Amino acid sequence: MKNLNTFSSVTERDIDFVLLEELNTSEQFANWLVTRVTGIPSQNRPIGAWHSVTDNVLGESDLVFIYESDDSSHQAVLIENKVDAPAQPKQAARYEQRGKEGVENGDWVDFSTCLVAPQKYLTATSEIYQSHISYEEIMAYFASGSNTRGMYKAKLIKSAIDKQRRGYKSTVSNEMTNFAERYLEYVQKHHPQLNPEKAKPRAAGNTWIRFYPIPNDKMTQIVHQIYGNVVKIMLFNQAAKFDFISEQIAPNIDDNVSMYISGKSVIIEAGVPDIDPIAQQFDDVIFEIKEAIEIALRLKRILLAIKN
Repeated sequence: MKNLNTFSSVTERDIDFVLLEELNTSEQFANWLVTRVTGIPSQNRPIGAWHSVTDNVLGESDLVFIYESDDSSHQAVLIENKVDAPAQPKQAARYEQRGKEGVENGDWVDFSTCLVAPQKYLTATSEIYQSHISYEEIMAYFASGSNTRGMYKAKLIKSAIDKQRRGYKSTVSNEMTNFAERYLEYVQKHHPQLNPEKAKPRAAGNTWIRFYPIPNDKMTQIVHQIYGNVVKIMLFNQAAKFDFISEQIAPNIDDNVSMYISGKSVIIEAGVPDIDPIAQQFDDVIFEIKEAIEIALRLKRILLAIKN
């Protein structure tokens, strides 16, 4: 028996329940997680955590954790947990939508989205969540307690990391990869000021085309969300400056541009034509692409009004 592995196979559900237990029973772990998600040292009061919270339209959150912040408001962290499963189309966007729905329903005042996964997965993913926490960090947290219970959970997390290293293979879509490559090459050639991301293999659901209009600033992006039919500025962690940003851009926008808060970020977006990058070839939708790029260029001008 001593030669057998403690865990024959670790699943995402196993990790879900470890996190669920800790969030519901350990105030120390809950505050550690909130600190990692928000970047602000936390001593908040946990309200509770729930597993597999499902909306009939917007889908499922693996975990939802609610806590009471310093101002006595209820805040939420919506957690997507991944061991080795590929991302589903628009999965991160649906987490944002469920978070906003919770605000509208009065379940919480504000929220954050968080992807929890092995570091190798986080490095390879292009999903946009407000924060990432690696399994390696969680393993180190449990091991730091130097007690039998913590070491057992650290070993469980380590087994999940090893499983991911052995078994994870991204499901690459040749159609999406080729479409994105052509798109990014076109922008780099004709509009290099948008500073497009580097082309890389993509899954079918990875349809966001990203630009980094301010060099070395990864927290400010312009994104063509192809299946969402929008191009948007994403100002991460700028929600507290919403009123200031709104005043700055007011002279430069019209009814075709909307601005709103998403979690802790500010979004400024405009609609663009419908494109199906799987069913359509790049050359067949070049006019739609050009229109989207013109919107992106306009949004960059709006962005510069804020930054200047």
